[in-house]
Amino acid sequence: QQWSLNIGETTMRTMRIKRRFYDLIRSGKKTLEVRVGYDTINRIQVGERIRLMTHTGGFDVKISAIRRYDTFAEMLNVEPWEKIAPDSKSKNEVLTLFKQIYPANKEQLGVVVLEFARA
Repeated sequence: QQWSLNIGETTMRTMRIKRRFYDLIRSGKKTLEVRVGYDTINRIQVGERIRLMTHTGGFDVKISAIRRYDTFAEMLNVEPWEKIAPDSKSKNEVLTLFKQIYPANKEQLGVVVLEFARA
């Protein structure tokens, strides 16, 4: 779920995020966000500022890198799972989490890793 937010003359993309992950990003422990390759995700570019939103508020991050993979398993063989879900206990737990969130037909869209820094 994404939409754009008008701020003065510029438009900033916003991204909904679960409170659990929002807090981990805000604390600096989570620096990688993983999504499937929906059109809205594929349009994000390095250097773009994005407002992360949860039901109680939001803050901005800057996209510092974008990496793409065919599957969650392939991505987790490269990316440090501790930066994706720091409150998980293992790479397998993180893989199970993605399989619960996204059905197999969504994974076929490709896996996108957004790396960010606080804006």
